[in-house]
Amino acid sequence: MAKEIEGQTLREYGIRKKRIRQRKKLILSLLFLIVILAGGIFIWKLYNKSYSNYEIINTMSNEGIMAKGYVRFGYSFIKYTRDGALAYDKDKKLLWNGSYDMKNPIADVCNSYAVVADKGNKSLYIFDRKGVVNNIETIYDIVNVKIANQGVVAVLMEADKDYYIYFYNKEGNEIIHMKNNVGNAGYPIDIALSQDGEKLVVSYMSVTKGKLSSSVAFYNFGEVGQNSTDGFVGGWDFDDIVVPKVTFLNNDRVCVFKENGIMLYAMSELPVELYQEDFNQKIKSVLHNESYAGVVLDKDENNPRKLLLYNDAGKRVLESDLDFDYDKIYLAENEIIMHDNLTCQIMRIDGRVKFKNVFTSNIDVFYPANNLNKYYLVNDSEVSEVLLLE
Repeated sequence: MAKEIEGQTLREYGIRKKRIRQRKKLILSLLFLIVILAGGIFIWKLYNKSYSNYEIINTMSNEGIMAKGYVRFGYSFIKYTRDGALAYDKDKKLLWNGSYDMKNPIADVCNSYAVVADKGNKSLYIFDRKGVVNNIETIYDIVNVKIANQGVVAVLMEADKDYYIYFYNKEGNEIIHMKNNVGNAGYPIDIALSQDGEKLVVSYMSVTKGKLSSSVAFYNFGEVGQNSTDGFVGGWDFDDIVVPKVTFLNNDRVCVFKENGIMLYAMSELPVELYQEDFNQKIKSVLHNESYAGVVLDKDENNPRKLLLYNDAGKRVLESDLDFDYDKIYLAENEIIMHDNLTCQIMRIDGRVKFKNVFTSNIDVFYPANNLNKYYLVNDSEVSEVLLLE
């Protein structure tokens, strides 16, 4: 006969204890799920809020030499002028101030490196987050420049109607150079450099007997292209159109913006066409970042102005009419920022408007200061940190 504990057998007691433990586990699991669900809802609401107002929470002077331009530098920015470049961190503190003397500076950024070059002349400066890394004096006049994430630069240059592309490492040593024969390939219109500094895309244009044609050439200077002339690994030709812009969205995706369409390529090693689309409406603007590429089609007699956005696989993720007559438009992470001189509108990737308002000061650029609700409003007078409010 089983022993009894206050009227219960040991077996009944064990079963009861087991049930209590199971109930405790179930209650704890439910509480954990509730906390996770509540946290998920809170985060979703936090990142999907709509804002209609704003507050200027901090301002610093930006007076002095007028900017030639600005480029994003992580969650901060670089201001470049004819006399130097200044980089700020996410708290608007000065990271560095690099001096130079340029007539027509142009700039490019890739992760922690930036380059500023004197277009039409022979000087360029490479910067990282600590300041000047090197000053390189080129052989020929600079037409365009791109930088990779380890400080390698690709420089398109011109001399006596011939074009050259030179690669330099951040120490200033020449890595690769190639000459473009205008008679064969045409005039290089734009260049794009991969993040690892090993792949290059060039857009060419030529006119032969009054007929316009364009081509896009893909080069790989890694192992794959070692047995090819100048690393050439593929190309596409186009009749009667111009290809004004080519860009790497990320290290393995290339976007080709034609004057009447868009094309996306995979290029881990060799180029493979993923998607192409031509438009009947005129392209007003193009925009891109590491994950998306887009076009704004201008309005005509039969169609409104329209924004089309594609992911890096070529899938259209957004089609939206635009009634805002912006001056500038660009992608920043999962947001589309557009503004004129005073009004700014921020649209999410799904087409919902996150924010729209009119500011009291001019807008040159409007960059995110975090991934939530803080932004930099920059003009030639001041840099303001803007907090969006509901």
